[in-house]
Amino acid sequence: MGTGRPVDESARTVARERYGFKSPCLHIPIAARTEDDIATYVGPVAAVLAPARPDGVNNALLIEPVPAPELDPRLPIWEIPESAVLHCARQVWVHVDFSGYRGSYARAFPGETLDLLVLDHVLNRRQARLDGFSFLRIVPIGRPANSSSGGLSEKWGVEHHKKVAGTSGDWHLSSRIRYADIADIVKMLGRKTGGSVQEGVQEALEWVEPRR
Repeated sequence: MGTGRPVDESARTVARERYGFKSPCLHIPIAARTEDDIATYVGPVAAVLAPARPDGVNNALLIEPVPAPELDPRLPIWEIPESAVLHCARQVWVHVDFSGYRGSYARAFPGETLDLLVLDHVLNRRQARLDGFSFLRIVPIGRPANSSSGGLSEKWGVEHHKKVAGTSGDWHLSSRIRYADIADIVKMLGRKTGGSVQEGVQEALEWVEPRR
């Protein structure tokens, strides 16, 4: 069921064919090439949270996304309480090179306590730069989840980019935005992705498969 939100067909193809996410409600934007792409494919800017860079590009934005496609009740993921973060109605997006994002997030959500949490760029910043994405969504997660996901899965992403950059295997080459893959979703839910075999990710694959 559509909502009127424009669709980046390239990003949707990646989500469907590479991630295996057939349901549009699993297409969760986490990166964009420009602020205009956020406004087009995610939602309008509700507030600028930090002074602009010298080049005039904003550093931190509060976004109010256009409502997501209707959640598929056959997917177990939507029964997990933490899944509310995936399509939350107010999101903070920051420039990939901005270092003051913690203060910006606190300004956007002054009622949240961040003492025991890490503000995580859902897409690793190094990988984002390699792929040409200038804006990233940030979410608060626990330190164990951050440490678990910050090593192997992100290393794999960077190494994959190096191998396929500029080739037909570079899935994100023509995408204006990027959707979360299963490892990104696990991290956003505050769960550990796992060790060398990514057991947390393997378990989570059951969350995104429709019940029979």
